[in-house]
Amino acid sequence: MDDLKFRRLVFANPQNQDPDFLAAAQTSPERAQLLLQLQALDARVSAAVHSVPVPSGLKARLMAREEPAANDTIVAKKPKTKRYIAVAASLVVAIGLIISPGLITARPSASDLKFHDEVIGHVYREVARYDTKREDASIVQINSVLEEAGGHLRDVERIKQMHIKFANGCNIAANSKGAHIVLDGEKGSVSVMVVHNSPVTTTFNVNDSRFAGKIIPFGEGNLIIVGEKDEPLAKYESMIADAFEWSI
Repeated sequence: MDDLKFRRLVFANPQNQDPDFLAAAQTSPERAQLLLQLQALDARVSAAVHSVPVPSGLKARLMAREEPAANDTIVAKKPKTKRYIAVAASLVVAIGLIISPGLITARPSASDLKFHDEVIGHVYREVARYDTKREDASIVQINSVLEEAGGHLRDVERIKQMHIKFANGCNIAANSKGAHIVLDGEKGSVSVMVVHNSPVTTTFNVNDSRFAGKIIPFGEGNLIIVGEKDEPLAKYESMIADAFEWSI
């Protein structure tokens, strides 16, 4: 089972007990960790649903509010009462989930997961160039690449502090423009990409046997940060978010 199919299945139902699915989950630490994370999320949501108490006397108050017509029979009344109680219970559960921050997490769509794989493929295609000896990219070069992708730098001071190995245009996704900036991180090279395409549904992690990072919906497109495992990436996200803006 390839990674894309596994992620589709695990996001659709992390409690899936199919033997093939469970076997696929154990083929890598990343898959096993993702499965455990989503199972834990499901458990928290389930606990929240069952922890919201139905207000005392709710059934009696709902029944008291019902005023059947003179020709209504008791038999006709019961289904209406049940419907009222069901609706009220659903509202109680919904309110409980709304006031419990962090329990509901949006899941990436199938197209988001496809984009994830395109990102990983692009990084691997470019990785041979990361350690090529060359002069640092200039701010003029970086700006030129970003402008081709549809944006520009509004603050260059933080960018100047980084050791930028190179900056090139990239076409990770079909019919999209992007900029790929590679800089020195603490564990190795870090790829920072801005892509002018449909923003992903939600921020989600890049998972690979070698690389880790994030794909982040970012205005008119997406911000992607990928580095070696254990690379602290938050500062690069902050750097681009503060320094870059879309022009189109």
